[in-house]
Amino acid sequence: MRAGGRLPRDQAEIVLSDVFVDQLELLAPGDRLAVLAAVVGLCQNPGGKHALSARGHRALVGLNTLEILGGTQRVVFRVDVVGASITVLCLGPRRDSEVYSIAAGLVATGVLTSDEVTQLWDALGLLEVVAERVGLDGWDYRPPPAPEGLRRTAAAAGVVPLEVGALLSLDELQAALEAGWTETGPDPDAALRAALARARGGVAFDSAAVLAGRRADRCDAVLPRAQVRCIRRAGHPGPHRAR
Repeated sequence: MRAGGRLPRDQAEIVLSDVFVDQLELLAPGDRLAVLAAVVGLCQNPGGKHALSARGHRALVGLNTLEILGGTQRVVFRVDVVGASITVLCLGPRRDSEVYSIAAGLVATGVLTSDEVTQLWDALGLLEVVAERVGLDGWDYRPPPAPEGLRRTAAAAGVVPLEVGALLSLDELQAALEAGWTETGPDPDAALRAALARARGGVAFDSAAVLAGRRADRCDAVLPRAQVRCIRRAGHPGPHRAR
């Protein structure tokens, strides 16, 4: 990917090598956020700093680099324009081209199989990073719905209306059933708050706005690595989401 190149609709599936995720865990929290924000920004600027050449490491041909943390570190990544995907290999010191040696080693040993990469959104959970902290809207997705039988049970009990239950995941609907009661009977408002808090614990939200977003059309783009369709809303900016 040359500097100035673009991805279709500035969207991509972003996957991180397990090595990169491990490296992120070693960073200070503020640096971790800065690196993740820079990676998210690759959807709008997939060329990064520059493309790499065969000089030094032939295995680096077809990869790009991104300067981070005030230019002291670099991230090495691969862009697939046709598949609209970005695979982040590693980060490392800029000095002595150390990061390029790490990247070349990863490519040479073939560690970038589907079993050894992590979806960006999964990585946020592993690293306990709230999506909004890195410039993402963590609410604009629709999770796989809970089983129909459980949705009907919740509706019959008066805890969650059937139409709303269709917008909740299994974990969310279970949380609603656990919390949606008072001494006098079902409490649908408390049930919905509990359901959405299960999805995004500790993050402020407007229940009506979240449900409106989940009713919107889905992006539905096929994610080449995950082999599923994107569950974010249609027209979303930046990274696709598998689940």
